[in-house]
Amino acid sequence: MPEDKITNKSLSIRVCSNGLSFCTFAPGREEPFEYKAWDVNHTISLTANLKDALMNEPMLKQEYMRVNVLITTPHFTTVPVAMFQKEDIQSVYQFVFPKDKSQHVSYNVLRRSGIAIVFGLDRNIHQLLLDDFPRARFYASASTLIEFFSERSMMGKGKKMFVYLHEKEMTVYAFEQGRMLFVNTFPVGGVADMQYYVLSVWKELGLDQIDDSLFVVGDNDGQCNDFAEKIKYFLQNVSLIDRSEDFKDRLTQGNNLLPYDLQTLLICGF
Repeated sequence: MPEDKITNKSLSIRVCSNGLSFCTFAPGREEPFEYKAWDVNHTISLTANLKDALMNEPMLKQEYMRVNVLITTPHFTTVPVAMFQKEDIQSVYQFVFPKDKSQHVSYNVLRRSGIAIVFGLDRNIHQLLLDDFPRARFYASASTLIEFFSERSMMGKGKKMFVYLHEKEMTVYAFEQGRMLFVNTFPVGGVADMQYYVLSVWKELGLDQIDDSLFVVGDNDGQCNDFAEKIKYFLQNVSLIDRSEDFKDRLTQGNNLLPYDLQTLLICGF
């Protein structure tokens, strides 16, 4: 069988506001992962960049058993599963994001967490991907991280806040023994912005500065270290997540080249 027709090989495509990246996984190989960040041309649209990648990137021209598309976006909202109706996703999304009338709206149901994530993505990007990968499954970055952090939040005592730093944004998640208390994404220009948003949410939720915990992770180690050190002036239990330890004996084996949300997608069993 040719190399590009391995039936158990999967492809994950990550789409964020200013970038594209691709990851293949072929179980059984000595090096099962291949990852590539696309060299984005910022003088043209992200849709045009994706079209270029689909035409020219060899990773996107192979056959795969499964194709996942991860949308890293702040444009998502949560709905309790008990109240969720898929026919209502358009109206729910438009109520929260009234200016996003041209977006394609999708959803993920997180049974373990008891919520559904309703999220938007560029309609042209959605159609381009479906043209090449008709069976592609679409996931919000928030969905994979909620499932992963929810499981982790049940370890130990107290409430837990998780901060994921990515691109020029931070997404804040808070849990109490697996039950989600809060999730939102904030634009950040530096550590001062990060401190402001985290401490504001911490106060709003009534978290304890001594008994509760903050965990920090991101795709820029220097940024994470700087933020973690400075937030320790205000909170006692602050920890940097060591992804090498976090994903020990998992599929991704602590591969720091992969964005953290993409790693969680690969191990959460969606």
